Amino acid sequence: MTVYIEKPAVNLRAELADLRNQPRYVQEVFWFAGDSTEIDFALERGWKPKFVYDAGSLQKEGSGDEYTVVYDGFTYTVSFNVAPASGNDIGIICERKDY
Repeated sequence: MTVYIEKPAVNLRAELADLRNQPRYVQEVFWFAGDSTEIDFALERGWKPKFVYDAGSLQKEGSGDEYTVVYDGFTYTVSFNVAPASGNDIGIICERKDY
């Protein structure tokens, strides 16, 4: 039994043009220190939080979970439901469009 598989022709110029037109994202980690009282951590303008870590543990977003994200039209703020312990490293992996 012989099986023939045909692949449609690919227009590489169109594929590359599509890739160039897609937005590119840059990621960066912002570090904060917990002090047992601060629950709001504001990010620099243009950066959107993607993942939040408290003392190396990935936190879950949601009003009934560990943190929520507030956007005021200019900046994002990560608000913890319970203040991170004193000395804990808070790592927030953020992304922004690279124009």
